Amino acid sequence: MDRHRSLRMSLLLAVGAAGCTSSKGGDVAVVTVPDPYTTATDTTVPQPAPSPASAIPPAPSGAEGWVTEPDGTVHRASRTRCDATIDQPACRGTEGHLACKTDSDCKDGPHGKCVSGVGQIGPFCGCEYACEDDADCGPSEACVCKGTGALREPHSVCAKARCAVDADCPGGTCGLSAYFNGCGEQVTLACRTPNDACRSDADCAGSERPASACVALEASDGSARWQCAGVTCAIGRPLLVDGAPRAAEGAARDDWRAPVALDVAPLAPEARALAAAHYAAVAALEHASIASFARFSLQLLALGAPAELVAEAHRAALDEAEHARLAYGIASRLAGRAIGPGPLLEAATAPLAAGVADVVAALVEEGCVGETLGAAEAQEVARLAGDPALAAALARIAADEARHAALSWRALAWLLAAFGEPARAAAEQAFSRAAARHAPDPAPGPAAAGGAESLGVLPARALGALRREVLGEVVAPCRAALAGLLRDGRAHEALTDARTSAS
Repeated sequence: MDRHRSLRMSLLLAVGAAGCTSSKGGDVAVVTVPDPYTTATDTTVPQPAPSPASAIPPAPSGAEGWVTEPDGTVHRASRTRCDATIDQPACRGTEGHLACKTDSDCKDGPHGKCVSGVGQIGPFCGCEYACEDDADCGPSEACVCKGTGALREPHSVCAKARCAVDADCPGGTCGLSAYFNGCGEQVTLACRTPNDACRSDADCAGSERPASACVALEASDGSARWQCAGVTCAIGRPLLVDGAPRAAEGAARDDWRAPVALDVAPLAPEARALAAAHYAAVAALEHASIASFARFSLQLLALGAPAELVAEAHRAALDEAEHARLAYGIASRLAGRAIGPGPLLEAATAPLAAGVADVVAALVEEGCVGETLGAAEAQEVARLAGDPALAAALARIAADEARHAALSWRALAWLLAAFGEPARAAAEQAFSRAAARHAPDPAPGPAAAGGAESLGVLPARALGALRREVLGEVVAPCRAALAGLLRDGRAHEALTDARTSAS
């Protein structure tokens, strides 16, 4: 059964390419997906109290290279050489999309390798780069050896370095932070200080943030602070700032929750708590999506977009406000207390980035891929939800996300037709990044334990399989159909027909 047929068709219709077919002989489509393994952003339980200076052990004398302490923290006592081998299969040359063919094509960094992978564009080849020592990295960067600490990358990588070795940190250590936010990994070296909110992952276990880790994040003053953070890449269109999703902290307020008649009596306390944390995180990201669409509408105005695209972006922002209310309502019902959003300062301070390449890249990653995956996931969890009220709320979100995905693809078609090669090049790079990010299974989260499907949370393996299906059966055909229209010079005519059909 081709379960993604209706989504494909709606997206193909959006760009005026309904005659195109998928590899299964059906039509084609695109969507954004929430990551059910986001952790709660509710902060009514505070971060751990800062450790006194005496609680930060000095770097052990005589230590060399990477040092792992008994509590699991990792720091760098001295510079060391790493294995620069990239353990990924080499490009065969028969993949459908070739950004490179041989290692000699990978010239943007040292130790380049042309590797084979699979994403929403199907089999593809792309360049990966590794490092052997700090000299292989850029200014203010350091080489982190593969297999060090919590590093997920399968090869040694260059990381942002606020310190290089322990000696750079008076009275402390130069710690390794490998923060996986659910979509990508941010690797940083930063000094530990007495003002940090946590020292190890164990310090984060008592918060209402399942799967939280102690990581180094940039503070508003530009410094780095070690604090508890969890997966923040989830359903809906994220508000990305400097490549990372941003969301408001939680607050005890009830003016952002819609009433949801969810029956919580049959649920065990632990299952309720985990599900509440999951939906609080989803709600925070839906809330941030309002700002994302507001920014998108301004970008469309700056680039001279048609009136209907601007109007639809504003309608989508209103949809996201209702999604946030629904998700906060579900979270509050599960938690047995009022949960809502605090201030979202990034909504006013995030850069607009109105250049064509920036707008196209964000649209592809946040909209064409993100919204398409999100719509498909919302459809699936609505189908599996055991409670009728929960199923109805998720079904509404799924329908709206499918419309938002269609808007993203229609906007991309206009941008590519209007701005030509610079827009197309930016889109190609963004699709490749999104393919690499979403093809693997996501990290398992506590809320995805056995039986959580009935609460709208998919297990990691099931979610990964669903994403790969959608990337191959919806995103790839839609992308191919759009490329065909542009190649044949029929994009403007197709979009005009699509607008006529929609009206």
